[in-house]
Amino acid sequence: STIVQQYTTITSMPNATLLILVAVLLPPRALDILGELIEERVILTPYGEAGPLALRVMPDGVAVWVQPYSGLPTRTDPRATIYAAHQLGVRRILNWDMGIGLNTLLQRGEPFIVDDYISWVNHQADTFFDEAPMGMDTNAANLRTAFCPELSGYLHDLMPGAPQGVVLGADFLRRETPAEARMFRMLGADVLSYNLVPEVALAQELGICYAGLVTVSALSAD
Repeated sequence: STIVQQYTTITSMPNATLLILVAVLLPPRALDILGELIEERVILTPYGEAGPLALRVMPDGVAVWVQPYSGLPTRTDPRATIYAAHQLGVRRILNWDMGIGLNTLLQRGEPFIVDDYISWVNHQADTFFDEAPMGMDTNAANLRTAFCPELSGYLHDLMPGAPQGVVLGADFLRRETPAEARMFRMLGADVLSYNLVPEVALAQELGICYAGLVTVSALSAD
C-alpha cells in the first residue's frame, strides 16, 4: 500500500503508474488488499501478448496494475511484458518472485530484496535495441543502478532487516545441479530466480524504475 500510494498519480480516471508482477503462489483473494478489480486487459505487442493485466483501485482512488507472471521464454516473452507496461504509462515495476536460496544463510520462506543481478539467460530476448519497433524510444536515460534504489528503499522500510544481495537470473526449465549451485555461489549470487532477469535490463533501457523482491521457496541443490 505504501509503495502504491507513493508512485500512483490519481486523476478523475484511475491512472496507475505502478505495475506489480506476481510470480508467487497466493490464495485467490489475496490481492483484494490492493483494491477492487476494475478491468482486465491483454496487450498485444510486437513480441506477443502480455497479460492479463488487472487494474485495481483502492477506496481512496489509488490505482495499480497487477499481473500474474511467469516470464520464462517458453511462456511470456519478457520484452512483451515490459513493452506493454511502457505502453500503459507504467513508470515503476515491482517484481515479486519465488527463488532458490544459494547463500547458505538464507532460510526457506524468507524475503530477499535484490540489489544487483547476474544474467544466465537467453540473450536474444534481453534487449530492445536489436529490433526496436518504429517510434520506440530505447535511448531513455539509464538508471545509476539496475534495480531502482528509490523503490527498493521502500521495500527496506517495509521489511527492515530483510537480507539483500545478488540474484542470478536463469531461464532453463529444470533445477540447478549441485555443481551449478556451487558455481553460482562462486560468481557471487545469493538467490536463483526465473522471472527477474532480463526484465530488469529491459526496464532499464526504457527508463522504468524496477525493483525485485524474492521469497525463498527452496534451498539450492548443493
